[in-house]
Amino acid sequence: MSRARALALSFVLVWGCSSSDSRPSDSSPDGPAPVTRLERAQHWAPVWYQDTDSSNYEGDYIVAHDFDGDTRSDNNWENLTKAGIDLSAVIYYSVVETETHWFILYADFHPQDWDENCQPVPLGPDRCHENDMEGAMVVVEKDGSTHGKLALLYTEAHNTLHIFTNDSQVAKGTTNSLENVAVTFEGGSHPELYVESKGHGVCALKYSGSSHCNHPTSGNYFPGGDGVVYRHRGTAGVPASGDDRDVGYKLVSLETTLWARRQDICNDGCTFDGTMIYEGMTLGQAFDGDSHGDDKANPPWAWDDPDDGAVHRGDLFFRPAETVLTHLVVPGTWSKTYVYNPFLQGQ
Repeated sequence: MSRARALALSFVLVWGCSSSDSRPSDSSPDGPAPVTRLERAQHWAPVWYQDTDSSNYEGDYIVAHDFDGDTRSDNNWENLTKAGIDLSAVIYYSVVETETHWFILYADFHPQDWDENCQPVPLGPDRCHENDMEGAMVVVEKDGSTHGKLALLYTEAHNTLHIFTNDSQVAKGTTNSLENVAVTFEGGSHPELYVESKGHGVCALKYSGSSHCNHPTSGNYFPGGDGVVYRHRGTAGVPASGDDRDVGYKLVSLETTLWARRQDICNDGCTFDGTMIYEGMTLGQAFDGDSHGDDKANPPWAWDDPDDGAVHRGDLFFRPAETVLTHLVVPGTWSKTYVYNPFLQGQ
């Protein structure tokens, strides 16, 4: 790691909720107080069934990117085993809004994408890499009620964007991953998600695939019997063990944390390494990593499914309405006019 920093930080990282999170996501002056974007994200906050493996429980815990007290990414693998680190559970969120829908993103971070044997074949491919970020997007239709109704659930699992819906009228467009599995809820509004051990791919809880998220879909959902269930509590809890079925997590604004560091890009000591360009913006494409596979974990703005047609890297994050209308044939009205999208230039 000898290459100098490519860009110097020109901003201050602020953890927690920005003023934009506390502003209303609806603009009607009448009726009850408008719902803030944070409140909307809290209403739909998923329940995460995180599978764990006893050979490395901490490697499967959902934590903040700066769990080790710094914002560089190339020391996260090693620091996971150090004393004094913070294993409190954090989920990063953002809300994008059009005239007809809300697109609520939830991203989970793990310092390690791991395996018991990272390189089983000498000089062969490495099964592991430093840093890992997967997640889900809850797409909500504005139906006149306070929080709307579920339209779609996207999940990210190893560069596959799985799509789930409870609407039988939704049909495939360019996607090859519209799954015939219902979205289930806890408490009526919290989608239930399954997260793999080791690789951490995310799927709807009742989905079990041959390539990933292979697990029992009834009874004990964890293949080895042990796992952690994370629920939004507003405070960041720490699992008592690798088999803790009720751990609270805190929602943290993606906009004021990782997105604020999107241009902290270098090969030694930064948050990101490698670049991508989206509509004229130069952004970090991967978390800087040097243990096992280099720079393999993408932030949500760099998620890309290579097998979903004319949808490209960044489209789901920056232009989710257009992405839906390319991936799927959907009933009803879908506006492409953004009411709130802090990630697009000019918005």
